[in-house]
Amino acid sequence: MVNLAARFHDAKWLLSKGYSPSVYLFRNLESGQVIYSQFPYFAERQIKKQFQRPNWQNRLPSTRKDIWRIMSVVSFDNHEKAVDAYNALVELRHLRDVGQKKLANSFRKKNEDGNIWYSAQYRPTWTQESVADLTTVIDELKLENTKIFWEDLWRKGDDKYWNQELVEHRQLEKFSPREESVVLKRLGEKVKAEFALLKESQNAETLS
Repeated sequence: MVNLAARFHDAKWLLSKGYSPSVYLFRNLESGQVIYSQFPYFAERQIKKQFQRPNWQNRLPSTRKDIWRIMSVVSFDNHEKAVDAYNALVELRHLRDVGQKKLANSFRKKNEDGNIWYSAQYRPTWTQESVADLTTVIDELKLENTKIFWEDLWRKGDDKYWNQELVEHRQLEKFSPREESVVLKRLGEKVKAEFALLKESQNAETLS
C-alpha cells in the first residue's frame, strides 16, 4: 500500500480525493517537537524532511504513535490556502534549522549551561516556535476565514499575537488517545461540509 502521508500533494489532488482543506500539527509528548501534515496522520519520510539537521538537542523523532498527539487542526476555506500554509510552515522550519540556525538559536531560552532550556527530555521551545510560525503564516499570507481547533485553547498563547480578523479559535472535543483518529475523521467531515456550503454560496453569488 502506498503511504500517502509520505508524499506532497497539491490542492487539486486533495480536492479530488475528498480531503478537507486542513493542516494538522502533531506534538511529541516526550520532546515537544511538532510535525506538520496534510493528513490526519504522518509518516517517517515527513519527519526526515522536516528535521533535516537533527542533533542531541533536537533529535530525529520516532514515529511511535504512543508519543504523538494532535496539537491543532488548522482549517481553511479552500485547498489552495491549506497547501500554501503547509508549504510555508515547512519552509519556516527549514529556515530555523538550516538557513538561519544561529540566529534562531540566539532567541531560544537557555539554561545555565547555555543549552536550550528543557525539563527531562521536553523542550517547550519547539511547540512555542510552531505556534509562532503559524501566526506568522496566517498573517503574512492573509489567510482569511481560518479556523484553528486546539487540543487545549491555552496552547495558542495570548490573543494579542493573533490577527482576530483572519482567525477563529475553537476547542477540539475531548477524547482518549484511542479515539484520536475517529475524532480527526469526524472533524474532517465537518470541515468538508462547511467548505461545500461555502462553495455553493459563492457559486450562487456568481450566478446572481
